[in-house]
Amino acid sequence: MGQLDCGDLLGLRGLLEPRGVAVVGASSNLESISGRPLKLLMRYRYQGGIYPVNPNRESIGGLRCYRDLLEVDGPVDVALVAVRANLVPQVIRQCSQRGIGFAVVFSSGFAEGGDQALQEEVIREAEAGGVRVLGPNCQGLVNLAKGIPLSFSASLDTDRFTGGSPGGIAYVSQSGAFGFASFACASDMGARFRYVVTTGNQGDLDTVEVSRALLEDPEVRMLMMYLEGVRDSERLVELLKAARGKGVPVGILKAGRSASGSEAAKSHTASVAGDQRVWRAVLEQHGAILLEDLEDISSLGLMCGAPRPRGSRVGIVTTSGGAGIMMADLCSERGLAVPKLNPNAAERISRVIPPFGSPVNPVDVTAQVINDPLGLKECLEAVRDSGDVDMISVVISMITGEAGLKTAQQVAEFAKTCDMPLLCSWLIDQEHGGEFIELLRENHVPVLRSLRQSAWTLKALCDSSSSLDLGSSGSLAPFRVPEGLMGGVLTEHEAKGVLKAAGVPVTREELAVTLEDALRSAERIGYPVALKVMSREIPHKTDAGVVALGVRGAEELKEAYRTVMARALEVPGAKIEGVLVQEMVKGLECIVGVKRDPVFGPVVAFGLGGVFVEVLGDLAIRKAPVFVDEALEMVDSIKASPLLGRFRGRGALDKRALAEAISAISRLALDERVLELDVNPLFVMEEGKGVVCGDALINLGE
Repeated sequence: MGQLDCGDLLGLRGLLEPRGVAVVGASSNLESISGRPLKLLMRYRYQGGIYPVNPNRESIGGLRCYRDLLEVDGPVDVALVAVRANLVPQVIRQCSQRGIGFAVVFSSGFAEGGDQALQEEVIREAEAGGVRVLGPNCQGLVNLAKGIPLSFSASLDTDRFTGGSPGGIAYVSQSGAFGFASFACASDMGARFRYVVTTGNQGDLDTVEVSRALLEDPEVRMLMMYLEGVRDSERLVELLKAARGKGVPVGILKAGRSASGSEAAKSHTASVAGDQRVWRAVLEQHGAILLEDLEDISSLGLMCGAPRPRGSRVGIVTTSGGAGIMMADLCSERGLAVPKLNPNAAERISRVIPPFGSPVNPVDVTAQVINDPLGLKECLEAVRDSGDVDMISVVISMITGEAGLKTAQQVAEFAKTCDMPLLCSWLIDQEHGGEFIELLRENHVPVLRSLRQSAWTLKALCDSSSSLDLGSSGSLAPFRVPEGLMGGVLTEHEAKGVLKAAGVPVTREELAVTLEDALRSAERIGYPVALKVMSREIPHKTDAGVVALGVRGAEELKEAYRTVMARALEVPGAKIEGVLVQEMVKGLECIVGVKRDPVFGPVVAFGLGGVFVEVLGDLAIRKAPVFVDEALEMVDSIKASPLLGRFRGRGALDKRALAEAISAISRLALDERVLELDVNPLFVMEEGKGVVCGDALINLGE
């Protein structure tokens, strides 16, 4: 058996390309969970040794049976384990004694069913004996590049995967049933896979480690993952960075997005789902394509190996004016451009379509293609050569019979010379168009029957391509909280001192401990000023009524000082440190916050103040640290971002200074003492005038 030209696959070669396979608990019923692995290995003509282990049988399927693993006399790299859960530790021990490096544990009844202790016993045995475990509670894997099924999934019990050339998709799923079911359905649609690996409870090997190993195969051109949770978010981020570096798009279906789904994920594969807003933000930040269901897996898989689009412009060529308009609408709604074609391209198209067609974009060749299908290829070539588009969407309606066949042939011929992504939407039923769709798929032309899904797919491909060009090199060092600060919620003045040390501009202010001090500070700063009582026991000053804004003179200050101090003294247990005298600042109010996510650690959130955050939830979230260019992308990504441009007679605001402040705050978030940080408001002034922190709250650990 030949070797994969991809190094050691980060230590997993023996799992993915074993010299021999033992099936522990093998059954003579080849349709059972413990019998089908033997059936599949024989069906795929696996060239290594196959060793059924069953002390109660002499042979199964013409193969000699062994009483236990210690009796097996040939080279074995993988043991497929299909015995009762309580027997698995003993099998793992024998793997160690026998020198078998990998165990794929199909058995269930571990952490997913509440028996965490038994699962931990299995992993202890494995670690002690140098055995890597896939599972437990998994459905195994298949290496389609080498024809090696190490699974009991019925999806593999077919001849369609035994002789065809493998594709470039590596698919790693925590869920065995969903993983292989979605693989089968996507394969039906024409997606071509290279590996499918299911990890189950992830007692040892998890989706991230397996995915990282598969990326080492240079024939892997797309990675897909079904995730319910991860043990180490940093490894997931590093995986996404590695994929980006190799130019490999990554599609991730993150399950457990709802409260009920999150609870189900815990019982399903013993995973912690985490905050879904943070999951989505971090995955998008690092270039992953977010999948939502099986259809997304199928349609994205069809584009594996497609050329990278150079931009977001779509050329639509259709046999139905109405369908073309719908496709244009769907593309536009997703942020894709549908530009008019230049006059030369339009004139070239006009020569081969009827006068009642349309040579602009969408290009409507009309149902006249039924009588003359040969002009379709020339229209497609004109759109491709126009220089006006980056992707091509072919939308074909109910073209049947000989015309349908010739239409399919025209598209297939064009696809051979198309240097940009091409996606065909053929709106036809199976009876009338099945053979045409099959012809296109045989020629590796992606075909869908949903215009909405086609538009989603083109957008996903565009986003994936642009994400491969994003990202900053190097690293950002953390800012450290100055020494000497006690833990707990800091006063605003203390918090601003921390922010100022990190490079975030703050208001001019002074802490006054007497009324006379406050009067002198106000004179130095200049009226109008704000007064705020500083007490660690009063973190929400406005709610407590200990803030006075817009104080315009000495007499007004005296009255305001007495009022806020009186209210502060009414707060039980409050220790008053003084009154902050602060300049009044005008600008667009923004919010920058930091929190520690249980999965991803420190994350930074940005939004505009007021209803945009409180009512609309208009926030951009990223995992810290954030480079300045990434912070600029955060600013531009919120719905309210136009307010930072020229607006109602004023000039554009200082987005660069805002991004620098966000980046600085994200670096401060890396200090493990920072449990929570809230800058609200952060005032943004006109371009060149910077930003100023107007108020801040920081919660420090000890």
